[in-house]
Amino acid sequence: MDRWLCVFLLGLGLSFFSRNIITPTVAIGLLLLLLLSALFGYWSRWHGKPTMPARLLLALLCGIAWGAGNAYSISQWKLPAELIGQTTTAQLQVTAITQVQPDYWRLQGELQIPHPQLPKPVLARLNWYQPAATQRQPQAGEIWQLQVRLRHPQGQRNQGGFFYHRYLLSEKIRVLGSVVSGEWQRGDANLRQQLYTQLQQSSQSLPHGGVLLALLVGERQQLTSDHWWVFQRTGLAHLIAISGLHLTLVAAAAALLVRGLCWPLGKSRRGRDSRNLLLFSYALALLVALAYSYLAGFATATLRALLMLSVVFVHKLLGTRTPPARILLRAATLVVLLEPMAPLQSGFWLSVLAVAAIIMMNWRWSPIRGKWAGLRMLWRLEWVLTLALWPLTAWWFGGVAVVAPVTNLLMIPLFTFWILPLALLALLLQLAQLQSLSACLLAAAHWPLELSWMPLQWAAAQSWQWLSSAWISGSSIILLLLLGFIPVALRWRAVGIALVLISLHLAQLLRTHTREFHLHVLDVEQGSAIVIERQGFALLIDTGADYASGANMGERTILPFLQARKLTPELGFISHRDNDHQGGARAIMALHPSIRWFGADIGSSCSAGQQGLWRGVHWQVLHPRRETRNQRNDDSCVLMLTYGALRVLVPGDIERRGERDLLAFGADVRADILVLAHHGSNSSNEDYFLRHVGPALALASRGRNNPYKLVHPAVRQRLSELQIPLLETAIGGQITVHSNGRQWSVEQPWSAALRPWFDADVEASNL
Repeated sequence: MDRWLCVFLLGLGLSFFSRNIITPTVAIGLLLLLLLSALFGYWSRWHGKPTMPARLLLALLCGIAWGAGNAYSISQWKLPAELIGQTTTAQLQVTAITQVQPDYWRLQGELQIPHPQLPKPVLARLNWYQPAATQRQPQAGEIWQLQVRLRHPQGQRNQGGFFYHRYLLSEKIRVLGSVVSGEWQRGDANLRQQLYTQLQQSSQSLPHGGVLLALLVGERQQLTSDHWWVFQRTGLAHLIAISGLHLTLVAAAAALLVRGLCWPLGKSRRGRDSRNLLLFSYALALLVALAYSYLAGFATATLRALLMLSVVFVHKLLGTRTPPARILLRAATLVVLLEPMAPLQSGFWLSVLAVAAIIMMNWRWSPIRGKWAGLRMLWRLEWVLTLALWPLTAWWFGGVAVVAPVTNLLMIPLFTFWILPLALLALLLQLAQLQSLSACLLAAAHWPLELSWMPLQWAAAQSWQWLSSAWISGSSIILLLLLGFIPVALRWRAVGIALVLISLHLAQLLRTHTREFHLHVLDVEQGSAIVIERQGFALLIDTGADYASGANMGERTILPFLQARKLTPELGFISHRDNDHQGGARAIMALHPSIRWFGADIGSSCSAGQQGLWRGVHWQVLHPRRETRNQRNDDSCVLMLTYGALRVLVPGDIERRGERDLLAFGADVRADILVLAHHGSNSSNEDYFLRHVGPALALASRGRNNPYKLVHPAVRQRLSELQIPLLETAIGGQITVHSNGRQWSVEQPWSAALRPWFDADVEASNL
């Protein structure tokens, strides 16, 4: 059976790499192949022939069919185009605890939209910006009537960035939107919401009460940015998410409690024969784990851990001598059967790889004996997990904490034997309405956090202990780990590792002498951010927005991109003061204080006549012709970039007046590539200006489903009449232009045409 499961998972994996959604014709053909392989297997068995090839073929086809069928089912649901950006009345059954931030609330639940194409409710995530002080806050379990503006569940697409649309897909969220107004209809807060409210009140005086709330009910909105930073930089982020570790601890404690309480009953033979304590203890453990999962809101990571735990308990109850690797295989198969989109989440791979690393360690290495054997075994486990998960953490989280084995060795026992048990007891007392005693236990659970916080902050602040992926990539780490563990003499492994490190160093040196020029127009939604790349360094033009919802494009998009490309920014321009152009600058300045800035309020003034040479790229300011500090759209800092024969015009948000001023004063605006002014607005990009520029390509930096309907249809018409091709960040994400100074080419590396089916751009299909 296990070979069948392996091949099934292989088929499922192949379905994820398909670029096209399965069509009805392909589906019929696949079903016929399934039928033929099943008939062939039956024929082979009837005639005494080997049946394994037929069974494996059937498994492969079943895996492909399962993945392709789910892909087709998901792709069939689309938000009708007429609802995009329009105020619509809809009914929301709130299923998750509302996330409360200073400027907005985030609601999640089943949204019933009165539209003939949407007969069933869909899972939606909605932001309610700047709610009135007297507005009642929606709670989980209630039903609300809302006025909403809806949009597709899309997200940014940039190298090094977080692919939000994949996360939404894996979480089954089909609609995003914003709330205009709303009122309560009916229903009361459910048990989870009530417990959260009570625990929040009891822990609000505790500096790290947010950590306790994350452990008890899976809500991390009370965690501060300092909490996130410290836990990530010390390798402890997994402790503040209810995952396999927490669920296993709770289930194990329940099973041991049952055995302890029922131990006197098993003293006599009659007591042992009449009571199956093993079955009872495992059943109660699963019930407790299920209850804990409910408290966590049945989050994807919690459900995944619950399923895996259930598979382990079933094997224990059956009493089969099954190797742990096979149990892991069966558990992973059950997860993807019930949650087909689980492989799109990093947590799935981290969980599987962590368990696989533990199994491999116990298989290859003998147990440690002697003094402090348990502590030494735990120490070895921490290092094995750190090394095994190193490539994935470098890819997904931008680096790895070198101090993680030490911090985990110290903090996991604290969480296991002190913080989590006391916090859960406090939760039970809350259920029993013993608030004062519950508050005392919460304070006792909080005490180790308070004591350890200063050392953790110190460790997180040490630059030596955070190995950023800007210095070494995930693929290089995998190669180094393979070289470190291959079964050859130590000296040959050392030689191989040394050669890899030398090659990486030489590759970095060669970057400083390359002739390649890269212009990256990043996908920052409704905003602008451009990165010019040369020889391992960067010139920045605009930095995107800093939204009230906490999404700072400098922190979320530009810095991860610079890290992924291993770039050091040296020079920066801000076209004008609008938030969507300068909002992310502060976050970048905090990490790179040596950047020289021009424009707006960030750096030196930006006005016509300024020019310079940056690593072979000539930059020249064409507008404005007076000192304005770039306050208004028509005061935007207009840049002409020249590299060899390539000319790029970046006009910021200038409008008709600014375009006419440029031409009136004889500015040389001829360019091969034009970044459309004001994101493609009809208040700019007039016909005569486009003719003077004469670009071979136009680029538009705009947001998906933006309320301004950009790029404006009139601008699209002008570009079409002038035969100027247009590429947009909202369709395909990041745009990159490559040039050697003589020739140039353009690509969108994250466009749907080059990516698997789950990266399909919904907006593009509606144009």
